[in-house]
Amino acid sequence: MQRTLQAKLGDYTAKVLLRPYDLRLDKGLWHGGSESAPHMVVQQIEIRYRGKVVPLMRGAYSDLAEVNAISFYKNQRGEMVLKIEGGDAADSYRAYLVFSKGMLVRRRVENSGFPNNFSEETRYANIPVRD
Repeated sequence: MQRTLQAKLGDYTAKVLLRPYDLRLDKGLWHGGSESAPHMVVQQIEIRYRGKVVPLMRGAYSDLAEVNAISFYKNQRGEMVLKIEGGDAADSYRAYLVFSKGMLVRRRVENSGFPNNFSEETRYANIPVRD
């Protein structure tokens, strides 16, 4: 049974597609599933900026599981942030996908209980594609 979460703010829309965990495909470590195998994992995230699909590497979302909610907000720099909340109790996390001008520029995943002590951050170098 698949599940889809959606969010929209301004020029951005997000669709997160979740699918059941499959031991044959998904063995490994997950945000939101370190204590036991997760029930649902992120299969795909589709971001659209002004109607056009924003290219995302699978690594930006392929380790996220048990997503509970998604929402957009603007940070202090004026960048658009997709906030993904997932897991439960000790496995709870928040992931932030940060976009600027329709491109993914940063990803941060932090433990909900100890965000300053347990986190990881990835920065992306984007070269704009000319139409």
